Amino acid sequence: MLLHDSLKIGSVEGLLRAAEIDHLTARIAEELGDGNRYSVAGRTRSVHSVAGEGLERVKEVYEPRGRVEYDELPADVTGMLDAAVARRMGDLRRTFPSARRSMDWLYVEYGPGQYVTPHVDYPHNEIAPGRPKVAAIGIVLHEAESGGEFYVETGGGDALWTEEGGIKENANVHSPWFAGMRRTRWRVTCAAGDALCWGTQLVHGTEPVSAGRNGKFIGFLGS
Repeated sequence: MLLHDSLKIGSVEGLLRAAEIDHLTARIAEELGDGNRYSVAGRTRSVHSVAGEGLERVKEVYEPRGRVEYDELPADVTGMLDAAVARRMGDLRRTFPSARRSMDWLYVEYGPGQYVTPHVDYPHNEIAPGRPKVAAIGIVLHEAESGGEFYVETGGGDALWTEEGGIKENANVHSPWFAGMRRTRWRVTCAAGDALCWGTQLVHGTEPVSAGRNGKFIGFLGS
């Protein structure tokens, strides 16, 4: 069941209510300030990793034009996000029946020219190995004026897969086998307050922002 769930994509429109969007927007503005501490240049860590590589290479691989990445969200923000997900868990579980809870929230923001390269998140849960991550969830706080679309990529054949049926390790553009393979890109757009969910074995990323800023919360749905 988990493997099946981790290859799905779904959405929940209006997961955040208007008052929640306003409150979270104000709180993020308070927490980020001018955002420099959390920009790619100022960050001293990343939620991503590349086997055998240091932080600077990790940032080059995943967000070569930079982004704001804030993983120190205060408890009132994560509590509101958890409550919103719990309120719509029945809707989420129609697509991801293995999902039970939300966790590991962070906030990301992309300005003009910024994007994240295609990659896979993987189900492994470092904190609780017996409770894998079923899917990631992205909740839009504000849209860019243009660009910044989220996408998933699919590919036929054996290139992505192990003999056991899971995604190969190191599925990111740092790996020559991944960077060189053909994939089909499926783009989507959302409104503020909407949630997109993608399985932890799906290749995904975002297109470059053309104008404005794209801000969203990202977390995981755990089993």
